Amino acid sequence: MKGTLILGLAVSLAVTIVACEQTEEAFQDRKTRENNAEIKSYLLANNIKADSLRNGLFYTVQTANSTAQKPQIGDEITLSYIARRFDGTIVDSSQVGVDNVYIRSYSSTDITASGYVMTYRFNPVPSFEEILTTPLEKVREGDKVTLFAPWSVRGSGDVSLLAPLYIPIRYDLNILKVRTEDEQIEDFVALNKITGLEKNTDNGLRFVRTKAYPDSALIPVNTTVSVTYTGRLIRNGKQFDTGTIDVSVVDPTSTASGSVVKGFNDGIAKLRYGEKAIIIFPSTLGYSVAGSAGKIPAYSPLYFEIEAKRK
Repeated sequence: MKGTLILGLAVSLAVTIVACEQTEEAFQDRKTRENNAEIKSYLLANNIKADSLRNGLFYTVQTANSTAQKPQIGDEITLSYIARRFDGTIVDSSQVGVDNVYIRSYSSTDITASGYVMTYRFNPVPSFEEILTTPLEKVREGDKVTLFAPWSVRGSGDVSLLAPLYIPIRYDLNILKVRTEDEQIEDFVALNKITGLEKNTDNGLRFVRTKAYPDSALIPVNTTVSVTYTGRLIRNGKQFDTGTIDVSVVDPTSTASGSVVKGFNDGIAKLRYGEKAIIIFPSTLGYSVAGSAGKIPAYSPLYFEIEAKRK
């Protein structure tokens, strides 16, 4: 009798859970429909013509220059934004003096949240990526973009007392700059007045000796050397690492990367013992799409000051 009672209670609990899940799902479906109707009503009332995506996002793009640069995979997009409720209440906006940077990626998993937290603010609207990609590719440098986002496509980070979960939000974005990795490097070089850089046109590696020992021996391939280094992100100049490590230098013409990323290896391979240098290289010679341990976001060009000594 006791076992039958327990079984009955278990079945009753399971039915209750399923019923709650179905009720929540029905509630969310209703809110999605309400959001869609509210967005359409808002657009009509404000005489706004907007396109829509299958996920319910509505958007408009005002193009300032039809020949301006479009963001390609890995490009950096600098933007400012204001997020509002449909009653006009501002719920979020760019911080004065702080660039909001978004990197066009293959997918949202290309860019780790920790990478953004370490270096700059994450783009406020995840759905922004969708209007960058094929077949849309709507956004150019200098454009003004407005997104009308239902609750179902809003990021969890923008939910607050001012912007509760189940309401649509309007996002007004100004696309301030679109920069390729090569352009980011050129900007960094100009800003920091770095002269004398040699550029490998095949892979984008920049190199300049800052302390030369022409009578010292070249570092042979397959040799382990002690390298003192400081690494910085090109995007903001932030130091992400410094120290001394042993590096097993491999042939820079080979595909092997050795014990460090290829750009670092290839820079060392140009040195003589005791020399110092600045090396700068794109993410294809660095950490590429993966980034590194929350310190280096994906698609990050890197700057290093290096000194090589005998092990």
